[in-house]
Amino acid sequence: MKKIAEYLRTQAEALTAMADADNLKGKYADELAESARGLGRKLDLAEDRYREVKGYLSHWADELEDFQKRADKALRDAQEAQRTIESRSKSDDHLSDDHKKEEEKNGSNEDPVLKQAKEDLEEARKRLNSAEGSYEERSGHFAREIRSSIDDDMKDSWWNNVKGWVADADWLGDIANWASWAATIVGAVAIFFPALGVIALALTAVVAAIHIAQAVTGNGSWFDVVMDLGALKLARNGMKAAKAIKTLQQNSRKAAAGLAKEKSTAQAAQANAGARKTAAKAERKRGGGTSRRNRETARARRLRLEAKNRAAGKRAADEVRDAEMPQVTASDKARSIGDENLAKQIKDINKWRDTYPSSSELASNASQAQRHADVVRGSWTVSTVLDVGDKGADSMTDDGYSRMKDRMTAPVGSQW
Repeated sequence: MKKIAEYLRTQAEALTAMADADNLKGKYADELAESARGLGRKLDLAEDRYREVKGYLSHWADELEDFQKRADKALRDAQEAQRTIESRSKSDDHLSDDHKKEEEKNGSNEDPVLKQAKEDLEEARKRLNSAEGSYEERSGHFAREIRSSIDDDMKDSWWNNVKGWVADADWLGDIANWASWAATIVGAVAIFFPALGVIALALTAVVAAIHIAQAVTGNGSWFDVVMDLGALKLARNGMKAAKAIKTLQQNSRKAAAGLAKEKSTAQAAQANAGARKTAAKAERKRGGGTSRRNRETARARRLRLEAKNRAAGKRAADEVRDAEMPQVTASDKARSIGDENLAKQIKDINKWRDTYPSSSELASNASQAQRHADVVRGSWTVSTVLDVGDKGADSMTDDGYSRMKDRMTAPVGSQW
């Protein structure tokens, strides 16, 4: 504290000399002088703190040493008295009961050496209690003096308190490290169980939040923040792309069902038209006319055929909508980074495109699905490479990578 106080005094004097210098010229001179003078005053306050506290601690050290000597002396005297008491007690044990009764009758049963040892032990305890009481009183006195010395105009801002809290919260770094590895593991498992992707995203968000808090307070690297935000962006892009593929697959099913219905209805209508034509010819051969009864019979037949046409179209549409998802091979899953559901959705989209090659909508869905699949694969590959590379570089014996990240450490508002 003495060395720090001397250093602060030297710096304060240098700043004051800078502020009072006459050779400063230019627009910056007044502002620089005022800043130097203000900083010099703050260093003066800091120097007063260190100098006064150093004095109190020096006096307290002297008194504490005296208290310790008094306590040590009381301990030695108490130990000596205790040894005497134990020694005399053992001697008394060898006396016969008749001899002890005789001493009690004569009033001489109290051993003067033993009596003095007991008195010395009690006196030592009193001296220890006195030293302890004095210690408590003087320690409180110097604590109050030190608190008074630092109760000045130099106060920490709320932001300084936040930075100090983050710096002392080592558990934040432990949580970030644990969550980062958990996100990596869960992210790998999510390839086979996509529902876990949300958990991996949440863990990455926790890591990013902690790294941002550490970076803005100067206790962490902005490089880690950039890596975390990149991982979040990639994960978000991958999840959005996967969701878009699912929507395209549903739209393709709907469009294919409509096309199947139209095709089946048209085929049924064509077949029914031929049947009506044949029936009309047969009626004319039998000499049937255009009586009201014949017209009603023809109308009823037409309505039945139209109903059959609609039913056939509905069955065809239902067959498309209710069709099972296509089976996928290991190669299909590999192209979808192991996500079986994603592989089935892409294959289903392509299936309906091939079934109705004249549909521009189905062709567009298949093209968009392929682009989104590329985004899913790219996001996963890039994020995995960055994550594994960062963790691998951190674990290397060469600390060049860590030094590089340290150079990207600075609190918000400071000069880089």
